Amino acid sequence: MTPSPPYLATVVVAILLMIVGLSLEGSLFSVAAINQVADQVLGVIGVDATRDIGRVLIVAAPTLLIVGSLFRGL
Repeated sequence: MTPSPPYLATVVVAILLMIVGLSLEGSLFSVAAINQVADQVLGVIGVDATRDIGRVLIVAAPTLLIVGSLFRGL
C-alpha cells in the first residue's frame, strides 16, 4: 500500500479537530467561543465537552490524516 496525499477536506477537518481539541484541553490556549460551540455540538449527541474529549480530539486529528493518506477517497 503506497500512501497518497489526503484530500483537502480531510486536512481541513483535521485542523479543525486539532484547534477545538487544544481549546477544550486548555493547556496551550482556550477560546471561550470555541468551547461554547463545541459544548453545544457535543451536547446534541449527549457528550460533555471536557478536557478528556479535548485530548481525544487532539489524537484524532493526526490519526485522520494518517488514515486519509492510506485509504483513497477519505
